[in-house]
Amino acid sequence: MLEIDKNEDFVNQLVNSKVYDLGQPYWWGMPVHPADPPFLIYLYRYHEQTKKIFENIAPGLGFADSLELITTSMHSGTHLDALCHMSKNGKLYGGVNAAELESHVGYSKMSVEEIPPLVRRAVLLDFPKYKDLDILPERYEITPDDVEGAIASEKLKIKPGDAVLVRTGYSRFMTTDSDAYLHKFAGMNATSARLLASMKISVACSDNLAFGVPKPFELHQAFLVENGIFMIKSLNLEQLAKDEQYVSTLIVLPLKVRGATGSLVRPIALARG
Repeated sequence: MLEIDKNEDFVNQLVNSKVYDLGQPYWWGMPVHPADPPFLIYLYRYHEQTKKIFENIAPGLGFADSLELITTSMHSGTHLDALCHMSKNGKLYGGVNAAELESHVGYSKMSVEEIPPLVRRAVLLDFPKYKDLDILPERYEITPDDVEGAIASEKLKIKPGDAVLVRTGYSRFMTTDSDAYLHKFAGMNATSARLLASMKISVACSDNLAFGVPKPFELHQAFLVENGIFMIKSLNLEQLAKDEQYVSTLIVLPLKVRGATGSLVRPIALARG
């Protein structure tokens, strides 16, 4: 009975938590990295087209269906980067030779299907608020001093295994201003990324497309290649920041796509209401 009571208490805590949807929408024409393929969605089958097909299967029921075909990379919109996504001098995390794992059907190891469901203590670093701003200036580089200052101002401690949510304010442009979202975003520099990595975090998350300024790929190498830290990008952190939920539980469920370098995801954060 005591064990049941404990489980019910745990379930009640979850049910009574406030749920924050951190995912961005996906749509035809959405902003994606200029080097990546576009996100395309086609209505592949219309109800009128299938009515006759299903009439032969289930006469008189008036049954029909519709479905779509989506063409995209796994790095459109809100997505997670697997460890095979980025290399340095041909080497993946742990010194693994990327060429030995890759083929036309994807990666034999270190791909996204190896990543378990992620449930992590998450710390929000709200850099605009730390600087008394609504949004960081265009192309602003978040420095190590900014990281330490934001942590101190929020009276938090980043623990090993945590996820860190980096807010710049640029998520607002995802659906309103593609040019600003793609080219004007602020972000962390590689030195700041390595500072976070030294704190033994497990997931690095940002509200912009490429995470880093001025050299996004150097920052990817710092997280993925040098430290084996997963990355999640294009999150919507505005409501979480508005409610000053600096500590929450992050839940992310990557798709089990064999060989894939990443996954579209719809993360949520749970916090006290």
